[in-house]
Amino acid sequence: MNAGWIVFGLCVVFVLGAAIPLIRTRGGDKAPPLPRRDTLRDWRNEK
Repeated sequence: MNAGWIVFGLCVVFVLGAAIPLIRTRGGDKAPPLPRRDTLRDWRNEK
């Protein structure tokens, strides 16, 4: 039974360690994403 609690505790620590950075960066104070660069132009319709 003691080993079961150790495994359960390790699983909880692993899940929380993975979830905390995702939750923390969700705030609205981060910079907006950069605009996409024009990589392909439609040269067929240019006049």
